[in-house]
This record gives sequence, structure tokens and C-alpha cells, in this order.
Amino acid sequence: MGTFGAGMSGLGKETGGMFSLRQSSLREKIRRAGANALVVFCLESRNWENVYYLTGFKGSHSALIAGLDRSILVTDGRYMKQAAEQTSLEIAGQGSGGLISSVLEILQNWKAKKIALEYRRIPHSVACALFRQAGLEWIDGSDFVEDLRRTKTPAEAGFVARAGKICAAAMQELLPVLEPGMTERQIAARLEFSLRMNGAESTWGEHEFIVASGVRSVLPHGTPTDKPVSEGEWITLDFGARVDGYLCDVTRNIAIGQVPSLALSLHSLLERAQEEAFRQVRPGIRASELDTIARSVISEAGYGQSFTHGLGHGLGLELHEAPRLSRFSEDVLREGDIVTIEPGVYLSGFGGLRVEDDCLVTKTGARWLTKDVPGGFLQAL
Repeated sequence: MGTFGAGMSGLGKETGGMFSLRQSSLREKIRRAGANALVVFCLESRNWENVYYLTGFKGSHSALIAGLDRSILVTDGRYMKQAAEQTSLEIAGQGSGGLISSVLEILQNWKAKKIALEYRRIPHSVACALFRQAGLEWIDGSDFVEDLRRTKTPAEAGFVARAGKICAAAMQELLPVLEPGMTERQIAARLEFSLRMNGAESTWGEHEFIVASGVRSVLPHGTPTDKPVSEGEWITLDFGARVDGYLCDVTRNIAIGQVPSLALSLHSLLERAQEEAFRQVRPGIRASELDTIARSVISEAGYGQSFTHGLGHGLGLELHEAPRLSRFSEDVLREGDIVTIEPGVYLSGFGGLRVEDDCLVTKTGARWLTKDVPGGFLQAL
């Protein structure tokens, strides 16, 4: 079965101009590297994002061979009809020797000699099979597509914003049904159900939502357990939806009854830190500087050592993309980046809280993409 079903809309053909521009930009990168082609593999859905970004095809098994004047998408018999519906590129069925053999045959027919390959996105066994082929020189092209994907178009930002609206609707449905005794796993399942019923094509796939209640909320990546939620605890929810391939990523805190005043004051502190960071988002600012801006608000309140992770990360077809927002990042924000801003404080024996929203970096600052998701310290109804 594909990453998404064959019945999804043929985005590739509907927006063929966009994919042509991406292919053209990719060819320029291939040319500058002195290569003849780039091979992009999707194996058992691994790296479907790069194939989809360049072609519109969403199957789980394929290889894109992008040359300087021609591109071919290779897939197997399960996906030939789907590929024809989703992309306007030339399509070839893999031969009896399998996908790798078919790719090598095409490269030989093209008389290609120097080939770029995404080293970071293929298994070692695949690399070994390719490198055994005599007469071909391989170079690392891992950054080619990732760099193109980093700069989001208004349409891509719109998909993230639509995902945020779905999260808002799901949250409004979740709040009235939360009650003491529900387990974290039940809450995660109820939330995912609402997201899908409100139009999400999927959620985070291989990444579980974070649902951590009470003292477990001290875990920044506390995946859901069978722990029941008690009166007077809060739940930290880190979740998102996928629309047309693109993800949103938000974190909210929900009180079950009356929570300690310290939790309320920490939440207000995190909101101030997030707001200050949002105000400073702009092209050209160093990611480390943005982290420092938010971190200083928390440090001045005496909780700097309890903010144990970076401020955020890039977001798009994958949950974690460039740039990385942390004290140690060397990235610089660009126009078109979509990033999360997610300060948190975690106190051992008490619990933790985090607030997270997504924004697009524009010429004039941050455009908040998840503003529709209810904010503040939410209360179960």
C-alpha cells in the first residue's frame, strides 16, 4: 500500500508548473556539482517526501532519475496507474531485475558517468549495490532536494495553515470529553480520530503524539501510556495533522480541574518567551540568537536550567527539517522557512509545560500559521 492511497488527487498534474520549476532548480544543482544526474530512491515509503516534492507521486516504491535534460520516474506494477494520475513525468516500469537494476540500466543508456545520490536517505545495502557498478562515479547529493524543500511557497504555507485549522477543530471536540480516569492512550486515540474526521489525510505517521500528564509531563517527548489522568493534573499535548503532504506541529496544555498556581505562572512565562521570539523572527537572524531571545526570558525568571531543549525546528513534509533553532545551531533564518517556536520548562517531581506554534518567515517577520488552535492554559469542559 502506498504512503497515501492511489485515490488521492492528482496534485502533480494539477500543478505541473510548480513541479517543472522544482525540476529546473534541481537540474541547476546537478549541473553545478558537475554531475550528469541525481537518483532519488523511495524504498518502503522511506524518502517518499523527496520523490513527492519533485514529482507529485506518493507511492511507497520508486526511484526518480533526474538528468540535465530529462527525468524518469521508475516504479513497479502496483503503482503504474497511480503514477500516471499523479505526475506528468515520464514513467518506466521496473524490470525483472528489480528497482536498482532498472536504475543502473537507465543510467547506462544515458551514458551517465558522474551520479549524485542522497547518501543520508538510502540503506547501506543499496549504496553497496550501486557502488559495485563499474564505470560510474558517485557523489553525495543529500543536500540537493533538502535545500530546495526548505524554502516554502505560499501554497505550502497554506497547507500547514489548513492543518492548523483541522487541529483547532479537533481540539474543540476533545475538550468536552476529557475527564479524570481517561488514559493518555485513550486521549491520543480520541484526538487522532477527530483530526482524521475533520479532514486530515494522516497525522505524524511513524512519530507518536506526545501525551504526558501529571508528573510525566516532565518528559519533553513523553509518548502516551496507560496512565489515567487525575483531577488537578494537566495534560501536555504535542500533536499535528497532515494536509496535502504538509504537517503542522502544535503543543497545548489542558487542565483537568484546578491545577497548581505554579503551573499557571510557568505557562504565562512560556507564552511571554514565545511571543518575544515571534516578534524577532525575520530573514537573516541567526537561529541561535532567536533561541537566546526566548531563553533569556525564561532564565530571568529563574528557570533557565529547566529549558532543556532547543527553541524549535523547521517543518514541512517532514516533522523535523532545516533550520534547527537552538543555542548550538549555525543556521540563519531565510524568507520562506517554516519553523516551530516551542519554549518549555520541566521541573523534576512537579511536571513540565511547553507551548508550540508554527510560523512562516516573511520579509516583514513571522506569519503565524497555527493561530486558529485555541491557546492559553486550556480547561477541560
